[in-house]
Amino acid sequence: MRVSVRGVSVSWSGRRVLDDVSAEFDGPARISIMGPSGAGKSTLLAVIAGQLRPDAGSVEVEDGERPEWVVQSSPLLARRSALDNAMLGPLARGRSVLRSRVAATRVLTDLGLGPLVRGPAYELSGGERQRVAVARALAADARLVLADEPTASLDHAAKRSVIAALERASAYGALLLVATHDDEVAAVCDRRFRLVDGRLVEEDRS
Repeated sequence: MRVSVRGVSVSWSGRRVLDDVSAEFDGPARISIMGPSGAGKSTLLAVIAGQLRPDAGSVEVEDGERPEWVVQSSPLLARRSALDNAMLGPLARGRSVLRSRVAATRVLTDLGLGPLVRGPAYELSGGERQRVAVARALAADARLVLADEPTASLDHAAKRSVIAALERASAYGALLLVATHDDEVAAVCDRRFRLVDGRLVEEDRS
C-alpha cells in the first residue's frame, strides 16, 4: 500500500495550514504525524482520505483504497454489542454476515476484548470503545487506516490499551497514519513526521 502526497497546500481563513507538503507513505507500517492542535494534522488526513480538496497539489492512494477511520471518541451503536459494532467495518465493504462475524470476533479477541464481545457498547470504558473502533477498521481488512487523535481524553491505562491495539495494525497488513500530539503514540510508529509551520518534516528514524 502506498500513499503519495505531492505539493499539497491548504489555507483556512487566509492562513496557510499546509504548505507544499510532499511525502511517500508505504505500508504495512505505522506512521505518526505530530504537532499541536491547529497544526494541520486533521486537515492532512482529510486530504488523504479525499474528503477535502487541497488548494494545490494532489494525493494518490494506491488502487484508490478507501480508508477506515478511527477518531477521538469514535462513535459506536450504544445498544449494540462490541461484536455488532466491529462487524460494521467488513459489512460496509460487502462482506457476508458470516465472514464479518468471523473477522470481527478474531480481531476483538486479538485486541483483548474477547470476553466483552456480547455486551452492549454503552457498558464499555473509553479505552474499550476505542479498541472496538480499531477492531472495526482491522476487521474490514482495510489496507489504509487513518487515526485522528485516537488516545485523546483517555486515562493512562486506557491510552496504553489503545496504543497496543494500534500497534497491531501493521500485523494485519494495514498502513496506519495516525495524527497525534502524544509522544507515546509516536514511539510505537515506524516513521515519525511533524508538522512545523505547515511543512511536514520527518524525524530521525534512529
